[in-house]
Amino acid sequence: MASTLVLGSFLAASLLTLLLPVGLLIALVLYHTRSIIRMPRDPAQAAVHAAGAAEVEGRPDAGETAPPPTQT
Repeated sequence: MASTLVLGSFLAASLLTLLLPVGLLIALVLYHTRSIIRMPRDPAQAAVHAAGAAEVEGRPDAGETAPPPTQT
């Protein structure tokens, strides 16, 4: 009976030693590929998403100019 417990604990420890690093590696690869997939191809799009509300809307005095003259 004692030899079965020793063999069982050895088997459990050896499986954990193999499976935990492999599982961690798989998780890191999945995280890395998902983060690359979510990254936009155009760097300008990333800058727009990172900008605050004031930067996205433009200058504060942008709407205070007169409209352009119309040609008749």
